[in-house]
Amino acid sequence: MILENFYRSFFSWIELRLSGGNWLWKATLVSVAIALFLAFPPYTLLIDHFRPGGVKLDAWVFIHNQAQDLFHPKDMDYDVRRENMIFRWTLPLFSFLTNGNILIILFAQAIAGIVFLKRIGNYVYSLCEDKAVAALVILSVANTFVSVWTFADVHGYGDGFAYFFLLAALLSSNPIHIFLFLQVAFFTDERAVIAGGYLMLWWMVTKAYEKNDFSFSGIFRRFFVKECLVVWVAWIIYFGIRIYVQGKYFPNHSYSTIGTPVLFANAHRNGLGSSIWATFEGIWLIILAAFLVLWLTKRYWLVLALLVGFIVLTATGIYVHDLDRALAYGFPFILLSLHILVKTTSLPTIRQILFFTAVVCVIHLQVFYMGYNRILWLEPLPVKMLMYIDHFAGWHFFK
Repeated sequence: MILENFYRSFFSWIELRLSGGNWLWKATLVSVAIALFLAFPPYTLLIDHFRPGGVKLDAWVFIHNQAQDLFHPKDMDYDVRRENMIFRWTLPLFSFLTNGNILIILFAQAIAGIVFLKRIGNYVYSLCEDKAVAALVILSVANTFVSVWTFADVHGYGDGFAYFFLLAALLSSNPIHIFLFLQVAFFTDERAVIAGGYLMLWWMVTKAYEKNDFSFSGIFRRFFVKECLVVWVAWIIYFGIRIYVQGKYFPNHSYSTIGTPVLFANAHRNGLGSSIWATFEGIWLIILAAFLVLWLTKRYWLVLALLVGFIVLTATGIYVHDLDRALAYGFPFILLSLHILVKTTSLPTIRQILFFTAVVCVIHLQVFYMGYNRILWLEPLPVKMLMYIDHFAGWHFFK
């Protein structure tokens, strides 16, 4: 009875804390604070970038060059980062508009990360009308890679903007807005282009439950509903622009990693298993529960469609060094799984699943894989402070 009493007391406590106004903002900001305390961003890299003679973050240097001349950037050496960045125009645009002010761009990315979490919570609450469930979803997502990376990305990748605009497209019903949001996401990072397919899966599943039609023909037709057609158009226009620009301004451009699954190489594959787990952490409970529900309710065509989506997500991830960033673009599967559970499962059961999901996500160390067997740990704030003191005190405990 002790654990049962604790469980009931926990939900009584959280419901009391969420009883006032602006409860969604409160849940979001507290979740972000917890996430940043447990995985403090590497701001020392940014400080060193600004310091005269310090090590420069080369992505920001190239972004600055792109902002000066988008089609003729300086110092475009054959490098695994820079060669992949010539069609990533969102950050160069922000750099141009802010006169190269990196801090403003990172602040905007952090705001996007906060709103990203709030919009997820708002959607979940509209789905189940349970504040505790919405708060636990926010807490869980806030402590996984897709949220933490938005704040920890001081390197100049801009994935937080791509996540934000993909979510905005997913939750919008206006075709023009969906198209514009997708274009911003696509030109932030190519991974977002693939993620457009995950949005199509989202609309396919939600409309299948809305129409109560899970037949093969019904599922196939929903790949061409209004929202999905916008994705098709967005893909056509994106690739049209890309092919034209490459042919006119970068005719000799190539990618060193195309056709090479780098994570199968000896120097990389050790990070594959840990990244698949660590990208979603406890949220795997939600995803696996949704798959089990689909199987038990004999929605086999949906199971097949989602399995194909996961195979695409993993298969495209193994072609890059930073696998976690690629897998995090699969965050629509989180909302998709929650939608399935809410439509098929009782609220007490969902609360139980989310309780353990949140516990795992919070206590799990925030680690991610950056290639070449580099497993990086984002240390909690107290550890960061000890490292800072150690550096100036000259103790050399942290080397």
